[in-house]
Amino acid sequence: MRFRIGIVMLTLAALITAACSAATSTTSTTTGRAAVTSTIAAAGQTETTVLQTTTSTAAPITTTSTTTTIAPLTDTFLVAGRTCMLGWSDGPSGNWSNDGAPPVAGGEEYQVVRLDEPITNAFGTDPQPWCEPLDLLNIQFDPPLAGDFQELDAIAVQTSSDVRPYPIDFLSNRDTTYVEATANLLAGKVAAVPIINNTQVIRTDLEGDGILEVIVAASTVPDGFMDTAPGAYSILYLRKVIEGDVQTAILGESIISSFDDLPQNIIVYEVAAVADLNGDGTMEIVVNGRVWEGAFLEAWEYVNDDLGPVKVLSCGCGL
Repeated sequence: MRFRIGIVMLTLAALITAACSAATSTTSTTTGRAAVTSTIAAAGQTETTVLQTTTSTAAPITTTSTTTTIAPLTDTFLVAGRTCMLGWSDGPSGNWSNDGAPPVAGGEEYQVVRLDEPITNAFGTDPQPWCEPLDLLNIQFDPPLAGDFQELDAIAVQTSSDVRPYPIDFLSNRDTTYVEATANLLAGKVAAVPIINNTQVIRTDLEGDGILEVIVAASTVPDGFMDTAPGAYSILYLRKVIEGDVQTAILGESIISSFDDLPQNIIVYEVAAVADLNGDGTMEIVVNGRVWEGAFLEAWEYVNDDLGPVKVLSCGCGL
């Protein structure tokens, strides 16, 4: 096996022109001034009063404005589900983290991915206290993410890039190729001959290299964990043909061999989403796990044909 894992400038110019010279004639007219002469006879003298009116012409107001363009928000690639907040990436360079302050302030828009359902959008809050008494943080969404606790999660990714660059197809759970593949993986691990119950068979091209991968989930664990009997199992694996050989990587496995394993050690693995979480053009696999009174998420990145899928992020919530 090859997997190793305005500025408003307001210029106001008021130009006022007024002519203030005295009139010597009975009636005179000058530019910008009207002079009216009245003669009053008193004590043999003539008194001349010049009444002046002034007109002014204001220059037109010239306004210069500048427009400030707000740059679009940078993608933070924060990834969160209803279960918990997985973490974030600094983008296609592939550096993943869930340590420190989450790189969001609230109001960011996310793309919401769940299996092969249509991609939707939601707005997220700033990080909120989550999963008491564990004192974790998570994002609340509007509209809320689908489902309920311990149900198959929806995954929100804070990015404007294409989170599903390649198609995702669901094959029949009874496809004999993958029924046999599951049986071969369980051989020798389960005491009795197991019932093969594939619950998800997902075919896609994670890297866009033209070579398809198939992700298979299988489980015989009932919804009520307390009803689980020895011999029950849950397994999740990825298959890919590399240089003509089928290679298999197990992403999760839980096998109940005795009553001593019940119920705390039961884990049910499923795929919540297959999506590009960091904008590098390769889709990651988001695993949703259910445990006794809890749930968790894991993000697996397909690195290359030598390392195969590598777990890059994880989170959980439960008692």
